[in-house]
Formats: sequence, C-alpha cells, structure tokens
Amino acid sequence: MRLKNKVALITGATSGIGAVMARRFAAQGAKVVLAARREDKGNAIALEIRRAGGEAVFQRMDQAIEDDVKASIEFAVRSFGGLNILVNNAGPVDLLQSGTDRKCHELTTTAFDQILKVTLHGPFWCCKYAIPHMIKAGAGSIVNISSIAAVTGMPMLPAYSAAKGALSALTRQLAFDYGANNIRCNAIITGFIVHEGSKSQVDTPEKYQAYRIRHLTRLGVPDDIANAAIYLASDESEFVTGSHINVDGGILVKSRPDSELIAGTATK
Repeated sequence: MRLKNKVALITGATSGIGAVMARRFAAQGAKVVLAARREDKGNAIALEIRRAGGEAVFQRMDQAIEDDVKASIEFAVRSFGGLNILVNNAGPVDLLQSGTDRKCHELTTTAFDQILKVTLHGPFWCCKYAIPHMIKAGAGSIVNISSIAAVTGMPMLPAYSAAKGALSALTRQLAFDYGANNIRCNAIITGFIVHEGSKSQVDTPEKYQAYRIRHLTRLGVPDDIANAAIYLASDESEFVTGSHINVDGGILVKSRPDSELIAGTATK
C-alpha cells in the first residue's frame, strides 16, 4: 500500500501503459481518476478496479482541449477531496500510427500543432490546473511519461521528438519552481513497450528481432513503466525531483549494430 490515501489522476488510462498503471496504482492504495477519451473502456476499467476492492472513477478527457483538462482536474478534486499525484501518460498514438508525423520538409504546420497539442500542451495544462491543489495539499508528485525520442534521433518523428524534448525541459523547470512547495516532478524515459497498441510492430520473428537487437535486456512491458511510476509517485522517492529515469532496456547506452561492427573491425 505504497500509495495509500493518495489521489492520483492518470491520463491516457484506458489502454496500454495507462491502463496497467491505473490498476497498479489502485492496488497500491491510491484513489485513481482515469482520464481519457474512451468512455466504454474507462468505465469498464474503473468498475474492474472497484470490484477488486480499489477506488477508481473515470472522467472523459481529450488532452488536446484545455477545458477538458481543467474539468478533469476539478472532477478529481470533487470525487476524492484533493489531488496528490499526476501522471501525464497520454500520447498522440492515433496521430503517430496514421503517419501524421513525418520528415520536417513534409510535415504540415497543422500536423505539427496537432501533435504538440497532445504531447506538450496537454501535460502543461494538466500541471497548470493540478499544481494549485497540490500546493493546498502541502505536497505532490508529477510523473511525466516521456520517450527515448526526447534524447535521441528517431525516424520521421520531428514533432513528437520536439514535444518530448520540451516535456523534459518542463519537467526540470517544474521541479525547480515548486520544490519549495514540496511538489516533485520527474520523467520516465520509455523504450519500446509491447502492449495492445504496439504488438503489430513485433508480430513476426523478423520484426521482433529488429527491435530486440536494440536492447541490452528484453523488450519492455507496461508493468516496467508502472513499477517506476509507483516509485516516483510514492514517498520512497521524496529525495528525487527533476530527474529522468531511463526505463528502456538499455537502448540509450547500447551502440547500434553497425557501430559495433565498425568498432570491432578497427580493433583487428
């Protein structure tokens, strides 16, 4: 019960990493508000959590709409009397899967703005409206779910990479500005995580190996991210703020296979 009596709002909580975090946070004693667009899935997961003995409610929220974000924060406070934890997890999955992000000279301004609205503006709005309640509570923890795209080049993701890089800067700034209020802000740098939305990328041996070779360990699963998020949301990490924790299977420290080949050849 590492999150007992804490109120947590998790965005994008109806699938993948967000859904697993909602279940895991509730199992650790948190009162969870699931904020996402899919009402059927959100209500079903919240009901599942309550039937298992946890506390959870669903609030429909489109992170690209500021009024939706504000209403969700207010709903969380009305439902459970305050807000202690914010997990900015929602991402522009549908936009990325549809190929909206592409090389810079091919990327429209409209598409760039759409991706930034979800990936950067949304977390900013969540923080903007959540922080006053955390100040009132005397403490708070903000966990931003970022990506390796924030720190390394990725194929044809200029808008997404720019947004995640800016989210990293925002993470540091919030930690700096609100440390005196006992509000911590940290980010998790995620690698490739296998869930229902990404299984098609590794559904053949060839595809699987193409991703596996980039890792030092194995491919990730949502529980890997949930484990780190629970730590950052709990009092166990009260000395940790402004940090970026890599939960990426070693992608960011592993050389690419071609680099390894060149290095190996040079030593012969």
